[in-house]
Amino acid sequence: MTYQVVKVLPLVYLVCYCDFCIWLIFNLNVSTGFKRIMQSGSYFPNYFSVEDIIVTQEKIPCIVDANLAGMGCIDQSCETTDLTIGKKIELPLWYAMQFDSNSRYKMLKVQIPDIFQKLSKDICEADSNAVDLGRMNKNFYEFGRYVTRFDNIGHVGPMLVETCRERSRHLMDLTKGSVNEFKNETKLDNAEKELYMKGSKSNELFSKWLLEDVAKIQTANMVSNHRKRKRAAIEMS
Repeated sequence: MTYQVVKVLPLVYLVCYCDFCIWLIFNLNVSTGFKRIMQSGSYFPNYFSVEDIIVTQEKIPCIVDANLAGMGCIDQSCETTDLTIGKKIELPLWYAMQFDSNSRYKMLKVQIPDIFQKLSKDICEADSNAVDLGRMNKNFYEFGRYVTRFDNIGHVGPMLVETCRERSRHLMDLTKGSVNEFKNETKLDNAEKELYMKGSKSNELFSKWLLEDVAKIQTANMVSNHRKRKRAAIEMS
C-alpha cells in the first residue's frame, strides 16, 4: 500500500507538466532543429484568446532589408518619412510574423530578441532556476514558441525545452511548500505559475486522500441492484 501511495503522489502534477512539455515540443519541429512550422496556435486555440493577443503584441527587433518609401511612420525614432536599408526598428510580433524565413516578402529581417540570447548565456554560466523569467517576459515560453520561426540557427527551441525541464524540479518543490513561499517567488512566467497552481491543488487533494478526508467510494446502483436480485433469487430457491 505504501509503495502504491508513493507512486501516485506526484501523478496529477506530472500529468500537468507532461501536458505542458508536449504542448511545447509539439509546437517545435524537432526534425528541423526545432524550427516553428505551424502558422497558428496559442495557449487556447481561439482567435480571440486574450493570452495570445497579449503575446503577439510584444515588440521584436527587425532590420529593414529594402528601401520603404513613406513607411517612416511605423518607427517613432525615425526622423524621415522613408525607411532605408539597414535601419533597425521594433515591430509588434503579429506584424513581424508576416516576414519570417518562409515569407515571399523580403523587406524586413526579423532578429532574435535579446532575452533569449541572454538566457542562453545565463544558463551556461549559472543555473536556469536562478534566471528571472517573470522579469524577462511574463509569457516567456509562448513568446519563445513564436520566436522559433525566425530562428534559422535552431537554438531557441532546444533552449526552451531544456529550460522547462531543468526548472520543473524547482516547481515541484514549490508545490510542496507554503503559500507565502510561492508569493515570494517572482521568477516564474505565467505558464509556470499555472503549473504551480495545478501541482499545489494536486498535493492538497492527495493529502486529503491520505487523511481519508474525501468522500468514500460508493457502490454503483447497477451493481447494488444486481446483488439484490441475486440474493433474492437465492432466498427463493
